[in-house]
Amino acid sequence: MNRAGRHFCLAAAVLLSLTASGPGRAATAPRDSLLTNLPAMTVAGEKAELPSPDKTLIDTPALRVQDPGSLADLGGLIPSARVAVNSRGDSHLMIRGAPERHVQTFLDGIPLNLPWDERVDLQTVPVAGAGHLQATRGLTTLLDGPGVLAGSVNISLPDYEPGSFHNRVGLVAGDHAFGRTILQHNNRFGAWQILGNLGWHGQNALNLARDVVERDGSDRRLNSDLSQYSGLLRAGRPVAGVGRLNLLATAWTAEKGAPAELHLGDEARFWRYPVRERALLGAALDLPLDDAGAWDLNTALSADFFHQEIDPRGPDNWDTPQLTGQDYEQNWDRTGYARLGLTHWLGETTRLTVQGTGRYTHHREILTVGGPTDNYSQWLASAVAEAEFHPTPVWRLRLGAGVDHSATPESGPQPANDTQNQGTWNARATRSLPGNAEVHAAASRRTRAPSLRELYSGALGRFVPNPALRPEQQNLYEVGYTRVAPRWRLEAAVFVMYLADGIEKMSLNNPAGQFQRVNRTEIRVPGLELTGGWLFREDLAFAWQHTILAARVKSDTEFDQPAEDRPDYLSRASVDWNPRRGPGAMIEAVVTGGRWSADSTVPEGLRRLPAGVVWNARASWRFVGPGRSIALHLRLDNVFSRRVDYQVGLPNPGVLLSGGAEVAF
Repeated sequence: MNRAGRHFCLAAAVLLSLTASGPGRAATAPRDSLLTNLPAMTVAGEKAELPSPDKTLIDTPALRVQDPGSLADLGGLIPSARVAVNSRGDSHLMIRGAPERHVQTFLDGIPLNLPWDERVDLQTVPVAGAGHLQATRGLTTLLDGPGVLAGSVNISLPDYEPGSFHNRVGLVAGDHAFGRTILQHNNRFGAWQILGNLGWHGQNALNLARDVVERDGSDRRLNSDLSQYSGLLRAGRPVAGVGRLNLLATAWTAEKGAPAELHLGDEARFWRYPVRERALLGAALDLPLDDAGAWDLNTALSADFFHQEIDPRGPDNWDTPQLTGQDYEQNWDRTGYARLGLTHWLGETTRLTVQGTGRYTHHREILTVGGPTDNYSQWLASAVAEAEFHPTPVWRLRLGAGVDHSATPESGPQPANDTQNQGTWNARATRSLPGNAEVHAAASRRTRAPSLRELYSGALGRFVPNPALRPEQQNLYEVGYTRVAPRWRLEAAVFVMYLADGIEKMSLNNPAGQFQRVNRTEIRVPGLELTGGWLFREDLAFAWQHTILAARVKSDTEFDQPAEDRPDYLSRASVDWNPRRGPGAMIEAVVTGGRWSADSTVPEGLRRLPAGVVWNARASWRFVGPGRSIALHLRLDNVFSRRVDYQVGLPNPGVLLSGGAEVAF
């Protein structure tokens, strides 16, 4: 047994001993522990509030201390999560080591994953005005919709609170024209709450990490620039006294470069995105249907418009006129989404929810200058029923079942993939224990249909299409323990995931250095999560998380082959001194364990990447006066300029010094 396996078995035994507690008095559960937006957990005062084992809530102060310009700056706060950058220059969130397409991202309940690729570039999702993040790990509920195998992230926008500041103006600046700006207004106008954001973030280039050598000998990563402008408007109001209607409009436009893979030398591709644009319109309604509160309606609609261009011609040709026949990719996506849920309450102890979700997307692409337009489309839908009830004061049970549907009516020049209908289910039991603690056990099964890009795209010659890909099917089993005291908390979980027909890229070892996405026989991922925190005093907190993974691919009868991009462990620890006024400071360490990554230059097709740790530090000062607040900060990311590759040939940025100010009034 390897080191990761020994650590896993030892930690699992410790966790199981913790969960072997006797019966006790129940902690009071919320009426709807699944659908309610939970408040941030407080660990100070007379009584600590038990966190939901379904969700991790990252509140506004924890977000602000990261000085984020995009969701890519925040993903690592989620336990068992890692933000990685791929060869296209896109930042993606991987939870419990699972591929990024197993994670769904939402903005106020509206999906952000692009259906063509079934993922979203986190660097292009602005969050400067976010209220909090709500994340799940694993398949905790079927109501998140199709494709949620590893977890989900929902960006919640802030509600206006009487007496709070109406306006925020922020500016951050650093090396190589690195910067962020935000203008925000949040106010009430009659029955409506209006929130508006305008922002920019970007840089001319990223610094090199230690031991990274660029081909031109410069001190920065080539082709790593970004410039993005964004705007958001949300209007919300009460409906029928206790319901809520939210209208959302957001758009962003960006130009960015994709740094080349260093290990490929002169064969590396230099891609640029001269155009990347997105506009999203959405509406959500939560409404009780009767005075007795026995029936609730939950619905959402959205229209999504996306356009991007990819210029792969290289630095010598980016500024030259386009010639007929040259590689130059253009994509257009038009997507409609709808969700309709109905919940029936049977007293105070039981609820039953039925929900239908549907998404249709149409994708057009042109791969060469003057070339033909290929059309693709996909239906993705689900119909589920889920019940949650409390048979005794100490027990809470959740059961769900449903069916997921996928079809690709248009497949461009490729043969169409078969229509798929797959069953899904989940079961979860939670028991309260003495001392403000509880244990839970869960099991679930769900599939993920391959995206249009996985099936049909050649990625400008980089991939060979595989229209015969089958859906991935995951079985997940988990047991966990949670305990919260007035000044400390502990959460632990042991899980094992079995992924049948897991889709991974495989090197074809051909002269063109191409890959193809294939269904692997089976992937097993046992893991252990430990998360905790200690509040030394009201303004000084310590937080930590550690996850151990032992992912293996099955060959013949044994799980003995390495799985791509699944680290042996992930860790994060921080100390945050954050008083309401005056000086403050933060220091954190982020550790990524060793892992295997795809490499077309070696016969095995995989290369082992070493573990590494990145340190970040921040100093701040806050002035609070009548009707205004001024916050100043100085930040140093990757203090020791440590190299920790995202994938083979794709190192993380080096040290970055930045500072900024924010005024609220």
